[in-house]
Amino acid sequence: MKVLIVGATGFIGKTTVAFLQGKGHEVSAWVRDIEKATGMLGDGVELISSIKNAEGLQQYLEETDVVINLAGRPLAGIRWTGKKKIEFFESRVTVTNLISDAISICKNPPKVLISASAVGIYGNTGSISVDEESVVGQDYLSELCLQWEAAANRSKNFGVRVCNIRIGIVLGREGGMLQQLIQSFDLGIGSYLGSGKQRVPWIHVVDVVRAITFCIDNKELNGPVNLTSPHSSSGKEFARVLASLTNARFIIPVPRFVLKLVFGEGEVVLTNSQNALPSKLLKFGFRFEYESLKPALKDEIYPEEIVVSKSDSTDEDLEYGRKAQYELKTSVALNSDQEKAFNFFSSPLNLGLTTPSWLNFKITEIPLSVSKECEIAYEIRLWFIPIKWRTSILEWDPHESFVDIQKSGPYKLWIHSHFVESTSENTSIMRDIVRYSVPGGPLGRLIHFLVIKKSLIRIFGYRRSMIRMRLGHVTCDLSI
Repeated sequence: MKVLIVGATGFIGKTTVAFLQGKGHEVSAWVRDIEKATGMLGDGVELISSIKNAEGLQQYLEETDVVINLAGRPLAGIRWTGKKKIEFFESRVTVTNLISDAISICKNPPKVLISASAVGIYGNTGSISVDEESVVGQDYLSELCLQWEAAANRSKNFGVRVCNIRIGIVLGREGGMLQQLIQSFDLGIGSYLGSGKQRVPWIHVVDVVRAITFCIDNKELNGPVNLTSPHSSSGKEFARVLASLTNARFIIPVPRFVLKLVFGEGEVVLTNSQNALPSKLLKFGFRFEYESLKPALKDEIYPEEIVVSKSDSTDEDLEYGRKAQYELKTSVALNSDQEKAFNFFSSPLNLGLTTPSWLNFKITEIPLSVSKECEIAYEIRLWFIPIKWRTSILEWDPHESFVDIQKSGPYKLWIHSHFVESTSENTSIMRDIVRYSVPGGPLGRLIHFLVIKKSLIRIFGYRRSMIRMRLGHVTCDLSI
């Protein structure tokens, strides 16, 4: 199936691209910056940036089965001004109207339009349960969402099935609310907003992309569809669960008047309460992977199957001149054959897909093909500090394994061994072993304990998650 995604480089979009590719769909993405998108979305995605009007989009839609519209400037955690509201409108309503305009002139229009909306459409409903049959609110967010959905619903007039996915608070370590909250929790001080009594209609990012695919596959599903867990939580409960999983020893409220001073009218998106239920998804038989809050948060904060420990000396370490201080091991069982999995891991173009966006990953030098002794140069950025990194392929055994070593970069030693083992005709296991040392003597070891170890677990946790999206995963007992 051919799928065109708008908003592909966002938090949800990037995961959706990987998941759909993992399902075997042919994915294209309408993006503003092809160079940036190439580094973020990996190999195998057709990137389109030349679209200026409905006629320009129409030529792509003629050969597209499904359009997924995830465009929309973030509006939580920023101060709303007149200029910002124009951006909110244009990135949502104007873009969606353009899609419907293009569909209206198609001779062979897409069969399905999945268009983003938000549970903010219900307004501030307190603890009252709301679902797709409930009345909508009358505030600014409700009106914006109504216009957003109306723009998408225009496509119904041209034989297109439309699902307006009303998305709740999406949980993922590398995006959305959780990415903003967890920094203070990791430092020992958590918080909740306003009274803490407001209902938080959360959903894990994995269930978001699964629900999107569910909407594509179920031909009778249309209209508004709430993308939320069946079990919302209060703001205070959310903070308590997050604190139990992090270093937070104190949880303090952030009064509503403080939020009002900082964010102005934008405070409402942080304190409004919506106990939104996914009635349509449940009616059609959708099964959530994450129904309860604690397992959803735990899987993001403590990724399974990632172990960092002190390293024992190995012949390989000594062969490359130094003994490693530490060793990281991780593994994942994949629903992909050995050759397909190896080809994915061995392509430098996929490094950006499996790297969190906060690292600002960018390839600066890449060979035409990967082989033994070839070198790859790239750059990451921690806060405002650019870090150049160059690696060389030491060992190259196609379909089985390869080893790369840092030639220059932030580590004293970095040897990354990649293994792909076949477990059946259609499944395999990916294993990573990284042996590394940090500079700086005792101070370096202290920084490793406080920062580097946690960062590596976070980075490889994200990598593991995106690999599971892209290649599929199976459940089995892995020993790493």
